[in-house]
Amino acid sequence: MDSEKTVAVDLMPTERMGSKATQHRRPAGEPRIARPARMRAARVLCLALSLGAVFAMAAQGQGNGAYVVVISGLGGEPAYGKLIDQWGKDLSAVLRKNAVSEDRVFWLAANKEMEDVYAESSREEIVKLLEELAARLTAEDTLELFLIGHGSYDDYDYRLNLPGPDLTASQLSDLLGDIRAGRQVVVNMTSSSGASLEPLQRKGRVVITATSAGRERNFSVFARYFTEALDDPAADTNKNRELSVLEAFQYASHEVARYYKELTRLATEHALLEDQGDGEGVREATPENGQGLLASSIPLVDLGGRTAADDNPQARALKTKKRKIEEAIEQLKYRKASLTSKQYFERLEKLLIDLAEAEQSLEDLAQDNSGENENRNGPNLSQE
Repeated sequence: MDSEKTVAVDLMPTERMGSKATQHRRPAGEPRIARPARMRAARVLCLALSLGAVFAMAAQGQGNGAYVVVISGLGGEPAYGKLIDQWGKDLSAVLRKNAVSEDRVFWLAANKEMEDVYAESSREEIVKLLEELAARLTAEDTLELFLIGHGSYDDYDYRLNLPGPDLTASQLSDLLGDIRAGRQVVVNMTSSSGASLEPLQRKGRVVITATSAGRERNFSVFARYFTEALDDPAADTNKNRELSVLEAFQYASHEVARYYKELTRLATEHALLEDQGDGEGVREATPENGQGLLASSIPLVDLGGRTAADDNPQARALKTKKRKIEEAIEQLKYRKASLTSKQYFERLEKLLIDLAEAEQSLEDLAQDNSGENENRNGPNLSQE
């Protein structure tokens, strides 16, 4: 991971949320990801061939639709790394279940040994995948990109912290600019993500950041509640059995505020949304500020495909238990200074074990429900 330079400066009066007053500039000496024409053409051809079978399977019988990329980076500390890995897993799983074909969901993680991980979330692998998608997607397609983990801001540029070299906001903007998908969604759920809003803006693209500025550097919990929204019918405020980008943003923002209020702690993250391509990020989309129209028109998941087994009392209780354990881990981090090292690690170990058990119980329940549905919907083998 690139070394992180923290520069503390006072917030100037001209620095507003997502304002052009903080015009993004490519840092001097920062490498634009080099892609000479001949080398790039050869590389794209090889990459297209290597994943040709995957994309062909995704296209069969599906027509144009959404392609999803979930990137979970580094956490800095083991407890945070565990949460980031789990949120990446949960997000990719719910999108596979309720949204698009498995062949169109790509999860890149720092821990590449986890089940269902497509590749390591290194800059090289991210570039490789996004170039493949640039060669594949058309203007009729939708691209959804989700970033989870730790971001940093040196008062000049945002960086997503990854195994190996980090990825800057300007580099990511270059890569996304080559993708022809007519509708794009970028949800940056990392610390300091507010600094990435302006360089990622573009017409036809929804940009959501977990923080309002690069100086909101504390670990962000926005990813937990954004993921939770995609599997909670309560987030579907217009009751059309689809959950839009806007509805997920509103649900997550509300739950983040509740989380800090219940802890009686000053909120260290304030999510923003921008979908006009040249406006300021807003905490609340309204007709008056003109934000939210595109976000409300892009569905993330189809809640109509959920079965009763997906939302039974036992599943709800386990999800609530899992969320409370995760919140307890974060609260423990804030109390670390008041505990001895032994006390801290003993309590952390117990919470991580409890979390693993809750996750396993949810997976077991999902498998049991899946088996019941197969038996219920299996072929009728009645005798002739």
